[in-house]
Amino acid sequence: MRLSVRDLRAVWLLLTAALLACSAPLLAATQDEVDVRVLIDISGSMRQNDPNNLRRPALRMLAGLLQPGTRAGVWTFARWVNNLVPVADVDAAWKTRTRSLSEQINSPGQFTNIEDVLDKASSNWAGEPTTHMRHLVLLTDGMVDVSKNADENDQSRARILDTLLPRLKAAGVKVHTIALSERADHELMQRLAGETGGWYQQVAQADELQRAFLRMFETLGRPDALPLQDNRFVVDSSVSEATVLVFSKPDSPAVRLRSPSGEEFTDSDLTAGVAWSHDQGYDLITIGSPEKGEWSLQADLDPDNRVMIVTDLRLQTSDVPSHIAVGEQVRIEAYLSNRGEAVTRPAFLRLLQVHADEVAARGGRPLDLNDSGTGDDETAGDGRYTMRYGDSQVRDAIELVLAVDSPTFMREKRVRVAIHEPVEGAVEETADGPVMTIDVQPAVMQDGAGIEVWQEGEGARHSPLQPLRAGSGQWRAALLDAGLPVYVKVSGTTRLGNLIERTVGPFVAAGVELSAPAVIAAAPAATPVVEVAPAPEPAPQVQQEPAHAAAAAVEPPAPPAVGGEEGGWLVPLIVFGAFNLTLLIGGATWWLLLRRRRAGAGGELDLDQLLADTAEGSPAADMEPAREKAA
Repeated sequence: MRLSVRDLRAVWLLLTAALLACSAPLLAATQDEVDVRVLIDISGSMRQNDPNNLRRPALRMLAGLLQPGTRAGVWTFARWVNNLVPVADVDAAWKTRTRSLSEQINSPGQFTNIEDVLDKASSNWAGEPTTHMRHLVLLTDGMVDVSKNADENDQSRARILDTLLPRLKAAGVKVHTIALSERADHELMQRLAGETGGWYQQVAQADELQRAFLRMFETLGRPDALPLQDNRFVVDSSVSEATVLVFSKPDSPAVRLRSPSGEEFTDSDLTAGVAWSHDQGYDLITIGSPEKGEWSLQADLDPDNRVMIVTDLRLQTSDVPSHIAVGEQVRIEAYLSNRGEAVTRPAFLRLLQVHADEVAARGGRPLDLNDSGTGDDETAGDGRYTMRYGDSQVRDAIELVLAVDSPTFMREKRVRVAIHEPVEGAVEETADGPVMTIDVQPAVMQDGAGIEVWQEGEGARHSPLQPLRAGSGQWRAALLDAGLPVYVKVSGTTRLGNLIERTVGPFVAAGVELSAPAVIAAAPAATPVVEVAPAPEPAPQVQQEPAHAAAAAVEPPAPPAVGGEEGGWLVPLIVFGAFNLTLLIGGATWWLLLRRRRAGAGGELDLDQLLADTAEGSPAADMEPAREKAA
């Protein structure tokens, strides 16, 4: 029997699909697909800390911002845990259901069972993620509180750190924590976030929740955005959907949105393709197939207003860690991709200005992001822009804005970084005299760090102290003289896999004045460098290992020699492997050829259109560069 070409293609496709299915557990999740589970405290104490139930609009805002390719679910917890919104793909129906169910969030419960909600929300996560990167967002205002018995509370907290946290780390889960009160267990929240590579944020009052959720979304969702300058933004031909987030003061006039053709929109006067949600403190506007050109807002100017987009022309960045140690540096790479393929056309790249800025409380500064083939950039003109980032000082919250400016389009992406000392310490007065307490920071240091402690007197007289372990990553040392400064040296491996040795101090008892200002006693013995791999370029079916895993990878040992009876398996294994490899390559090649045939020159059409727009002139050319805005 002779098979037709169609039959052969079908057989080939089935074999390739079977091979990929068998290999699926070995594939890694991509950064663009996330599974996020939001855990919201509804204990009775929230009546004081969130009396207006601002958790509801904050959740509705987060639901509205979540983009295609995301799976999400919502849990509420107090004494008991409730899966308020089951995990599902985020689409219009999921968003509608979440908005409706958010009205059930209030503060009726007793206790604060953080252990149970972490356990249940992550119960079906095991092994490294294969399809979606995993994130938990935990919002609470309290301590671990499962019983009126203090010992039971302590045991629950210990299980979180000793059992749940290792399980979450093994499953590749990033835990992001929001503490909504001074009395929350900040140490626990910081450890959960720090040790999993998540983000910790303390919120002083409930009306800051919406902005906290925005930052969490930008951290886990990594959305592409358009620069918003003076409430103006430019939409290009590659944008299929735009979501505009506008924060407003209570007495502000209604927000109005004007299209490039002059059409005005409000929340009460909409046309097809525009969805508008007016909520407490913000408006969220989603525009399908937005008109190309300059849009404008009549609204309050707010640094947290955003325009987030769905587009084939994306700004890709490497996976930037949320926490680095003082003295560490990370290599960050940025490039444009069009329909999943890196943009390398010289005629297109010549139109671009790709840059990065650091935005912090002390002000902004430009960073050296370049494609010149010098310094940290490997190849000039290949469309991959590179820089190294780090600092020699502690920085609590830094925002890095990576941006692309061109005459026809703009893009920006935001990442947040905290820079920590590897150890922190304080001198305390106890009944037995002054004691130095030392905490190795789990956000940046692996277990097993070595500690040396000493005091220094006149003439740099060195008096060693004997540190005693007081817990995981904690030491205590009795002082010889309360009037002398204390120094701590830590030696160990950072979470990014770098060896570090750093001396921190002086630490002094309360009321003791030094003749010189307190400074770091010594810089790191060597400035470690972290090689952070670029974000994997999306490819059909095959997904790549996350960049953070590649950075920490250790070269595997050489396989043992094969001989004797075991050698008889070598040829069949090679043949089997070659056959599977042929299927994989052939199937992927056929899929790509079919994709390109269906799209015609589609992979280049967007670029050609943008090049044509440049010749005609574009509103983007009149916008201030994002660098000037950040400064």
